[in-house]
Amino acid sequence: MTRKGSRQRWWTTSEVAFLVENAGRMPLHDICRRLKRSSEAVYFKAKQLRSQGVPVSLRYYRPRLEACPACGCMRSTLGKHGICAVCRRRRQLEAIHARISDLLHRLPFEERETYADTEAEVESVPDPKPTMPKAKGLSRYQMCRVREQHDRDMEAWQLRTLTREVKAAQKRKERIEQKVKRVTSKPPNWGRKERHAARKP
Repeated sequence: MTRKGSRQRWWTTSEVAFLVENAGRMPLHDICRRLKRSSEAVYFKAKQLRSQGVPVSLRYYRPRLEACPACGCMRSTLGKHGICAVCRRRRQLEAIHARISDLLHRLPFEERETYADTEAEVESVPDPKPTMPKAKGLSRYQMCRVREQHDRDMEAWQLRTLTREVKAAQKRKERIEQKVKRVTSKPPNWGRKERHAARKP
């Protein structure tokens, strides 16, 4: 399709291949700029290809998510520090675990053994992980929407799981802090005889 009075410019094989490959993946104005053709010409060629049985759709889904620089995953929002809520929760959990590790070194060996046998085994059961819907038979526009929704579901699932782990780790840390406080406040060599003597009036 050409304008009146202009010379017709035939489509090359590489131009057709570029259109088929990037239709629906790039906005229309970007395709037109790369091919140096008008939107009318690109629309007409896409329609012609569809009539020949080539599945070409120029409908473009503009992504609403952005990549987190820390984890590289697509996220709905980034915080004031430029990372997603999932990464912030992970860092919070790592800090709590580091504190727990420091506290355990302050406990006697027997107390550490008790913690290893009881406290460390207590874990919360995570929610079922979201599964990626089947993309068979979907257009690129529909596929992009499905994938973005899956990224949102994964973000929400990870955040719920990490929040539960943070709460559980925080409670473990508080229990160990209480143990450390009791151990450090107990007088040295406090045996059975000393305890019996202390109970006498």
